Amino acid sequence: MRILVSGGSGLIGQELITTLLSEGHQVVQLVRRNTNPGARSQEFSWDPEDGIFKHNGIGPINIAIHLGGSSIAGARWNTKRKLLIRNSRVLSTQLLSASLAEMANPPKLLIVASAMGFYGDRGDKPLNERSGPGDGFLSDTAVEWESATKSAKKAGIRVVNARFGLIISRNGGLLKTLKIPFRFALGGRIGDGRQWWPWISLDDAVNCLSFLIEKDDISGAVNVTSPSPVRNSEFTSAISNILSKPAWVNLPKPLIKVILGQMGIETMLHSQRALPKVLLDAEFRWRYENLEEILRRELM
Repeated sequence: MRILVSGGSGLIGQELITTLLSEGHQVVQLVRRNTNPGARSQEFSWDPEDGIFKHNGIGPINIAIHLGGSSIAGARWNTKRKLLIRNSRVLSTQLLSASLAEMANPPKLLIVASAMGFYGDRGDKPLNERSGPGDGFLSDTAVEWESATKSAKKAGIRVVNARFGLIISRNGGLLKTLKIPFRFALGGRIGDGRQWWPWISLDDAVNCLSFLIEKDDISGAVNVTSPSPVRNSEFTSAISNILSKPAWVNLPKPLIKVILGQMGIETMLHSQRALPKVLLDAEFRWRYENLEEILRRELM
């Protein structure tokens, strides 16, 4: 198939493109820089913030996968930062959806990344794809993000909103950040450690996208997580055990609030006991369902 991918430079995107090419698919990558004629996949420039996407020259597309979006972590949120996070997701999805709908032969499927932030802070309550949105900036952003696919749906394109959990990989994301303090015996529980962290290995996240391409009967929200979410205390304890380092430097909520503000609260302390009901019902098979197994592979 000929598959359009945006956000291909990110952690999931790089692995996805490698997998798609190895399976014999043609990949057309949307980039926000000048195109590289020597790239491993065909590239087209676009500028979602300014609404620029000359899609007429792309040619026929079978599948579109949109993984773009500015990082939500790494710095405190101010008004400008929040606008960047929101616009990089919502405006790009609106532009891509409308452009695909205008094609003479629209793709049969559009997969758009979403996130666990949709659910807000829900404590110990089990959540699945039918659970409603929560409160907070990330939840509000995710609701707009998922709603930005209306043009594609109206054109008869099957739309999947892939709500990704925490991606476990040595090459980026949460684990790359956490392993540094732990290696120096400076890691520990975050807040009270009771918040649920839904997670998934990078391998399984990419395999899930391939699975969704083949499952014509799945549309709408899909929790892309393992079936075994864990509390933060379990997560940090597992890293401590694997690295044989004590986990004694706990980060209390007041300190997180002072240093990182709302960003720290929503990304580190919010609890989402999310379960992948759609994938379970469709009999998707995970490679890694045990957190310690994947952590050991990625940390050692």
